[in-house]
Amino acid sequence: MPDFPSTLDLSFSPALPARRLGALKDLAQEVAITSSALEGQIADSTARALGDCLRYLNSYYSNLIEGHKTSILEIEDALNKKFSQDEERRYAQELCAAHVLAEKELMQEMLSDPPENVCSLSFVGKIHRLFYENLPEKHQYTHSQGGFTNYHVNPGQLRDDNVSLDDGQSVHGPDAGILPEKYREFETIFDTRGFHGDERLIAAAASHHRLTWLHPFRDGNGRVSRLFSGLYLARIGLNRSNLWSLSRGFSRDKQWYMLNLRSADSPNIDCTGFDQDFFADYCLYVLETCLDQIRFMDRILSLKEIDARLDGYMQDRNKDRGAQNPLDPRAGKLLKALFLQGEIKRGEARSVMGMEEKSERQARRIVSQLAGEGLIQSDSHKAPLRIAFPTHVLRYYFPDLFDPSVLGSRYS
Repeated sequence: MPDFPSTLDLSFSPALPARRLGALKDLAQEVAITSSALEGQIADSTARALGDCLRYLNSYYSNLIEGHKTSILEIEDALNKKFSQDEERRYAQELCAAHVLAEKELMQEMLSDPPENVCSLSFVGKIHRLFYENLPEKHQYTHSQGGFTNYHVNPGQLRDDNVSLDDGQSVHGPDAGILPEKYREFETIFDTRGFHGDERLIAAAASHHRLTWLHPFRDGNGRVSRLFSGLYLARIGLNRSNLWSLSRGFSRDKQWYMLNLRSADSPNIDCTGFDQDFFADYCLYVLETCLDQIRFMDRILSLKEIDARLDGYMQDRNKDRGAQNPLDPRAGKLLKALFLQGEIKRGEARSVMGMEEKSERQARRIVSQLAGEGLIQSDSHKAPLRIAFPTHVLRYYFPDLFDPSVLGSRYS
């Protein structure tokens, strides 16, 4: 192996791997088709509600990659300003809550008023800034195994010093002195408008590594890079409803994720650019991870499976609480219809549940009870009904996603 300089000025060109591009394009096409099919089988309202729920998972798994374990319940508590007395658990809660809030705001912007260039420093800096704005004051300083330092993060601003990821044995990424120039190269070469068709998805994979390698900020780079990649995918029209999680895929084997990132760091023989074989391997890994997660969610959202899970929830709910306040079995028909159709007018709820006209008052009571338990939602007392996914039903509806170890102790 050649002796690499302590700091590297590696060219990002070519933006896409020069090796195995055909195989990458075939895989990218499969990812795009499969993801579109997944989104197409779920009603828009259902997809939005589920996507908001799965945002907790993005945060949970991104945090897990960084070595901080929490639970969905603890994230929910943190968003309601309820924190653990244990400092480490509170630290993880605060990070996860900030991730959820930042991703939600940024995705809303991406869908309503997207930036021209998702790679621009103004936008990626905004990701970093929003994340830290949702954290307490002490989080505005870098964090290490010993706790917080007196070194300010400077949210949204490029780092002005070199960084090491191995306790000072080597410098990671470009020297701080050339970082602004390297970032300009990054935001130009990976601008989504410069790619077409299958190449856009390969660029999404490639840009995740390049941004991670740049390590543009003093702290929080891993989380920002994963947030960025989800937004990059949405910018090119993929997974806009957040029905599958790239962070979940990466976290399934954290060491393999890190190894692929580190391998893609490798310079070519003359240290002018990145090694193209490792670069191609890395991009294949990311696209395979995308496909794996899409297929996983396709199985999870099978309508036949959902029907059975809704029935299972209804049975357990009435077994536990039915003696005092039973839920009419016909309510299950409305829940299934809402999951499938997305929205149903209030006046149609009775007929959907198979009830006669004279049972209108009883139908309204069922709807009121479902709303009171958070199982359905509506913008007003006259607006259409939509499905909802409160935390207490997740282990029933999506047991492979929300097992007790992910949900938290109340569901163990």
